[in-house]
Amino acid sequence: MSTFTRHDVEHLASLARVELTDDETALFTRQLGDILAFVREIQAVETSTLEATTDAGARALGLRDDAVQPSLDRGEVLGASPEADAASGLFKVPRVLNG
Repeated sequence: MSTFTRHDVEHLASLARVELTDDETALFTRQLGDILAFVREIQAVETSTLEATTDAGARALGLRDDAVQPSLDRGEVLGASPEADAASGLFKVPRVLNG
């Protein structure tokens, strides 16, 4: 079982062109070692009897049937906006990009 060493952190820092202090190097060595230890723990979990899934969240939350439902009136929504173009049905917003 390999561990994350100070030399590994220094090597990664040089590849990333990042200068680290001695304290940062020691901190990252410990933190990365802890992360690798946790990954090893996860890898040790027996999963061969579990059913594969691609969307665990949807099963936990449950799904509702898709159904057409009434929505807000477009004119009412555009009317509540400080600036809107009723002809195009679009909201006017301040420019956020330069150029």
